[in-house]
Amino acid sequence: MARMRRSPGARCLQAIWEALVSYGSFWICIPEAPEPGPPLAGPAPHHPERLCPELPLTTVERRLQEELCGRP
Repeated sequence: MARMRRSPGARCLQAIWEALVSYGSFWICIPEAPEPGPPLAGPAPHHPERLCPELPLTTVERRLQEELCGRP
């Protein structure tokens, strides 16, 4: 059984379609970086994890603070 040949217009449309599909698969949207917000100041007031300034840090907490901040 012989294959049917496509018309030149159909081949042209097929090539255009494949080009558009290829273009769409390579197109990537890179959004602009957002403006930096204010520095973080810890949990909000009345948050359950809010630190109590009247309680001293435990030895583990002090070690973690020194590790993270580089100071006691």
